[in-house]
Amino acid sequence: MTDSTPNTLDREQQEQPGLLNHALKWGFISGAIGIVFFVILYVVDYTFLVQFKFLLFAILCTLAVVSYAAVDYRKASGGFLSYGKAWQVSYVTLVVSGLVYTLFSLLMYFVIDTELPNKLVEASLDNAREMMENFGAPADQIDTEVEKARARTENQFAPGGMAMGFGIQLIVYAVLALITALFGRKNPPVDQM
Repeated sequence: MTDSTPNTLDREQQEQPGLLNHALKWGFISGAIGIVFFVILYVVDYTFLVQFKFLLFAILCTLAVVSYAAVDYRKASGGFLSYGKAWQVSYVTLVVSGLVYTLFSLLMYFVIDTELPNKLVEASLDNAREMMENFGAPADQIDTEVEKARARTENQFAPGGMAMGFGIQLIVYAVLALITALFGRKNPPVDQM
């Protein structure tokens, strides 16, 4: 008599959620959180969008969501997850989140508030000028450096600059996924004889 039920391994593979679907879901969630954060700062005071402490906070929030996504996938997959799979979940989540946020930024900068890129450039340059003054840099050197920074900063808000920035972010996401995967991985115990 043969057993018509699938073996345990087949059942686990059937019950395991799709990595891509899971990462897409969490990528959209993370991107939505980033958009809400952006809108709140924009409404309160757009200059916050270029301040280091708020950018750091946004990065930490994103890493927390991505780490949770990897842990959630591990739980949904039966409690164990290899480092490689945790990295994949983390990386795809970061890429989707970044893409959602970039598309929103394009909409914001070129449809909703077309003056915002110029305002952000000026706010960023004011921050740079203030930092150099605090370090005691000479006024003529500050002016030279601010003009160099202006050219770089203006390009960041152009569609081509944003596309190039996203390309660079793909590499940064790969490194960040190495970190967040540490929270999601959990190898099954090794039976000792």
